[in-house]
Amino acid sequence: MSEISKYLIDYTEKAKKGELTALVGRSEEINRLVHILLREAKNNPLIVGPSGIGKTALVEGLAAYLISEQAPEALKNKHIIGVDVATIMLDTKNDEEYAQRLKEVFEDIYASQGQKILYTKDVSFLVRTDVNPENIEAAKFLKLKVMEGTVNCIMEADPLSYRGYVEKDVAVLQHFQTLFLEEPTQDEAVKIVQAQKHRFEKHYDVVIPDDVVKAAVNLSHRYIKQRQLPEKAIDLLDDAASLLLMDHAEGKMKADDKTVTIEHTMRTVAAWTGIPLEKVDVEDKKRLALAEEYLRKRVVGQDNAVVVVANALRRSRSGLQDPNRPIGSFWFLGTTGVGNTELSKSLAEFIFNDETALLRLDMSEYMEKSSVTRMIGPPPGTPGFELGGLLTEGVRLKPFQVVLFDEIEKANPDILTLLLQVLDDGRLTDSKGVTVDFRNTIIIMTSNVASDLPSYQRIEVLTQYFRPEFLNRIDDIVTFHQLNEDHLRQIIEIHLGKLLKRAEAVGYHVTVDDKAKQWFVDEVFTSKFGVRALKRLLQHEIENPLAFLIMQGKVQPGQEVLVTMNETGKKVVMFSKKSKSS
Repeated sequence: MSEISKYLIDYTEKAKKGELTALVGRSEEINRLVHILLREAKNNPLIVGPSGIGKTALVEGLAAYLISEQAPEALKNKHIIGVDVATIMLDTKNDEEYAQRLKEVFEDIYASQGQKILYTKDVSFLVRTDVNPENIEAAKFLKLKVMEGTVNCIMEADPLSYRGYVEKDVAVLQHFQTLFLEEPTQDEAVKIVQAQKHRFEKHYDVVIPDDVVKAAVNLSHRYIKQRQLPEKAIDLLDDAASLLLMDHAEGKMKADDKTVTIEHTMRTVAAWTGIPLEKVDVEDKKRLALAEEYLRKRVVGQDNAVVVVANALRRSRSGLQDPNRPIGSFWFLGTTGVGNTELSKSLAEFIFNDETALLRLDMSEYMEKSSVTRMIGPPPGTPGFELGGLLTEGVRLKPFQVVLFDEIEKANPDILTLLLQVLDDGRLTDSKGVTVDFRNTIIIMTSNVASDLPSYQRIEVLTQYFRPEFLNRIDDIVTFHQLNEDHLRQIIEIHLGKLLKRAEAVGYHVTVDDKAKQWFVDEVFTSKFGVRALKRLLQHEIENPLAFLIMQGKVQPGQEVLVTMNETGKKVVMFSKKSKSS
């Protein structure tokens, strides 16, 4: 074996030895690659697709095809050759040696007079050599030979590299034929993963039933939107098999039980996404049937809003709603403090088991035309480009959440145009060219425009502020009405319950009598801030005085504390009683 040979990966020889995983499907794509390679000019395939979609598997499938009887005579003696860059880096001491060795590898491929077809995943070998400066000399040599037609090349690129580098280098692009690789369907992905499951069964010494393979594909397709099939399903199956071994080690399963189950795949999805197991389970249909009951525990007096939102969630989970749109999109109409933000938090907790799974954007901060860059990120070459946008990065990093656009009427019109794409296609492209998936989000917009008008007048007024095509893309426009005293009393009971539970947890028994509760009702009822005023009132009238008494040592753990009104009935007062043990 020559010194250069050890840096070459011969996929054709690997195929002859049976070292490559058999390609499932993709027969049309293989035929297209063969067709390109047979051309007299522009016979260099460029495979474009996101990571994990199967670009490398397609090339390995091509290598297997070239040694089959179906291969055209002109291609039967060809070898698809990859370059082992890692080994070259290990064998060289500096950039100069590395560049020289890499050039020698390319010269070897050139010297084969077309018998070796170069396969590379690194676009810097042909375009934008400034990306990897150490590749410059070798890349210049290879680029010249490809343009001369004396080196045959198969190159792959992700969409970002293709748009950013390849498309801009017209001299190189005109020598390639582009093949855009699409994500396989779920049925196709099931067949692909079934062909790969045997290596996991051998590695882990487990059994993976076909229904588990199907579950891995379906669950990854439903919950892992930011990655592509089949890779995400294959990774899910790998994780699920390793989880079985962990269950053995921890005594959760018998050592002789070697069957990977659907539960293992669901637990893996829960770990990846942060969505609790019971919400990944298909049994969440039972929970959704009782969605109103759960939401009413926190959102008081807005039954219509709760019903509308619950119906939309059920449509989404039943599969009746367009799968290429967000889970739901709602327009909450109502004045401040009537429960629209509380319903948003309740949705986050109900769907994602996390009240903080809520990205709130105050549209009063996005009134200028330039504020669009804050949403999707500044353009290339400007400060902050690498940080991305608040909206796109927020959803990319946490794709399962509620996105709340507060006071949407204050947003710049250009932002509403961005939201059209989100509501229509369930995705948005940021300034880096990365497509962010919004299909696992719930979109909520709040506004008080026309909230005090009858329903038959409301749409007419809204269309004066917003384009009809924007309003028409929203699932439901939900009106929140003013809360009456009974509703406020229920809400105060809920918030007081939380406060008293916190006090009880640290040893203080606090009781709020009916007179004090009525005072809170009256104060909130007359406040222009609605229920939002309640939090400040509770802090001012109960939390602060209680904390002061604790710091002074006037209240000890175990003592009872009474909150009531003074003799005038105009001021909340707090009394402490001595503990029974003292």
